[in-house]
Amino acid sequence: MILWYNIGTFFEEGKTMIVIFSSTIENGQMNKAFYPKEMSNDEKNRLMHEHKDSVVKNLGLCYKNIFMTNQKNTNKPDLYEDGLCYTLTRDDVNTYSDLFDYDVYADILKLTPETPNIALAHNIADCAVVRAVNMKTNEMTLSHCGGEYIDRYLAAQTVDALGGDKRDIRVYVSPFAYNLFYSDAANLKWANNKDVWNGFKHYEEKDGVTSVKIDIYGALKKQLTEVAGVATKNVYMSPYDTTTCDLFYSNSRGYNEPEFKGRFMSGIALLDDDKEVKENKFIKVIK
Repeated sequence: MILWYNIGTFFEEGKTMIVIFSSTIENGQMNKAFYPKEMSNDEKNRLMHEHKDSVVKNLGLCYKNIFMTNQKNTNKPDLYEDGLCYTLTRDDVNTYSDLFDYDVYADILKLTPETPNIALAHNIADCAVVRAVNMKTNEMTLSHCGGEYIDRYLAAQTVDALGGDKRDIRVYVSPFAYNLFYSDAANLKWANNKDVWNGFKHYEEKDGVTSVKIDIYGALKKQLTEVAGVATKNVYMSPYDTTTCDLFYSNSRGYNEPEFKGRFMSGIALLDDDKEVKENKFIKVIK
């Protein structure tokens, strides 16, 4: 039983298993930008690797087996076309013994049974990591979907990049900020797609200033079901809101509570079925 999402574990005959995972504050900072300034770069790297190892060692992996993409944003709009998907290949794995240092620029990462014993992940605070899995082919895609990416339909593109019959697809969303608040709506620059945010932007005016609450949870789930076409029963939203849960770092919360500034890691792994996975509340075998 998957306690995290309150669903049954899916098992089929095969040589691989699929695991979803997230780190917590207990695992430490996943981005060295949040380490003490007096630390040398070598010390920061060592500590970051230890923190990542503390998560994926429970999957029988190490930090070198983690593949992350370099993603564009509004400050880097021309790195590649929107929704670009990169599929990790056997040549990649053979060439780069340390995938953590392998730089790829793409919105979406794809993993196939050609490259088992690899984890796809992102370092996040309040943004969602969307993980789509084809339960028949054992292929998976992953993307980092903050508000500006939801605005341009990246969550739906993550499902589309997987291909196959939508009836075979499951989507697992990491812990994320369910709602974002702007005390002055004029500071909200990225929620511009009316079709995405219709019904999910709530305004309030007080003393001549208009504030706004963005329902990220609702907009994201609608995009995955109504736009991407995944059955509602097959979309598993994390029950953990990073802005209220003490287990995760949060950008929003960190403004007033500095101890919550930072990044945690969330991802998905494809493993040989002889791997011993130590499941816990945030590491779950889904197939």
